[in-house]
Amino acid sequence: MLEFNDVGKQYKNGFNALYNVNLKIKQGEFVYVIGPTGSGKSTLMKLINAEETPTSGRVILDDVDIGALKSRQIPKHRQSLGVVFQDYRLLPAKTVFENIYFALEVINIEKTKARKRVREVLELVGLADKANSYPSQLSGGQQQRAAIARAIANQPKLLIADEPTGNLDPQMSKEIIHLLGKINKEEETTIIMVTHDEKVVDFYKKRTIILEDGHIVADLVEGGYRSHDH
Repeated sequence: MLEFNDVGKQYKNGFNALYNVNLKIKQGEFVYVIGPTGSGKSTLMKLINAEETPTSGRVILDDVDIGALKSRQIPKHRQSLGVVFQDYRLLPAKTVFENIYFALEVINIEKTKARKRVREVLELVGLADKANSYPSQLSGGQQQRAAIARAIANQPKLLIADEPTGNLDPQMSKEIIHLLGKINKEEETTIIMVTHDEKVVDFYKKRTIILEDGHIVADLVEGGYRSHDH
């Protein structure tokens, strides 16, 4: 599914964000990526999303070398990913239904099929009764549910959740994690969740990759432990 082979990333200012990262994530896994600010979490995600290219090594998703994509191939690559952010990024002038529908409209999915899929994901995230509400009429947790529905509308193989509970209280955070777990099972979506909220990680135990100063320092498997050497 997703492989990092000896990936290093140095930015133009000389900052080394990642060193020799080796990582394999299988189809259908749910993986946390944790670590302090500046540990390389965001860079890892940007490499998957083709926002950045590795300085050395390769990032491979389903046999495609992401770093070697031409700029015209990047939009199609991004369509195979779902991304959820801390700050929801919903369009304020569109209803919840329209926000999700818009994600399907831009990739030219046939109208009837798109509308059916929007209803399906609204049901899945527990917002069927909020289809005609605007983002400003929703709580933070509901907005994040809507953002997740939008991210999975086109059935991505991989969902990247970047600090999705960052703006939510502990109870809401648990609900969002439960929802991601449900999507992982029911839609068989591979999920990578970046977080610094260790309470969330302890509450809903899954494989956990720990980054520090650009190195993977541990890879904790559910019920086991795999250490990484520098």
